[in-house]
Amino acid sequence: MTMSVSLSAALLVCACVCVSESCTCFPAHPQELFCSSSIVMRAEVTGEKILPGEINIDGMGEVQYDIKVLKVFKGSSERIKKIKYASTSEMCSMCGIRLNHGQYLLSGEFMNDEGMSITLCDLIMRWDSISLMQKNNFKYRYQKGCECKISSCTDQACQPSSENECVFVEWSSSWSKFACIRNSNGSCSWYTGTAKNHTHTHV
Repeated sequence: MTMSVSLSAALLVCACVCVSESCTCFPAHPQELFCSSSIVMRAEVTGEKILPGEINIDGMGEVQYDIKVLKVFKGSSERIKKIKYASTSEMCSMCGIRLNHGQYLLSGEFMNDEGMSITLCDLIMRWDSISLMQKNNFKYRYQKGCECKISSCTDQACQPSSENECVFVEWSSSWSKFACIRNSNGSCSWYTGTAKNHTHTHV
């Protein structure tokens, strides 16, 4: 099973391979994960339970987290606010992820009217670990750049191949904090400033 990537609490994006190596998460910008997810929300995990799998073998079931939706960043607010739980595989090798009680930034997909699915490769972050700039990206900026293309390179001098592209340097940790947004002239570029100081640059 191959998916995108999860962010650590320190906002670092990295390859993640479980013990059995059947779950591999490749590097991706948080904006890419935001744009590819059906659901992005701030939610509080209030409880959990283990549900047995179809073959009823220990460790082969799913973990169902009870959640309270606090804020919707992407998706139908009316539908998402009805979600009561988030489910993930009990196995790390199947990209299952473990959460503690507390508030998280969660992304994932709808399962049914009351549930969503999450994996190790989705955008999952402790809310209290996210910087103010990153929170504003979730609230205001990422959605504006979902039509932009984000690419990586290994050379500091890399330049976009089109006006619709933002390029980041793989070894630079700062790029994960920025947002690639569409400008008034139709081009895309990195937004690296604050709400009071709009600065666009290539990272």
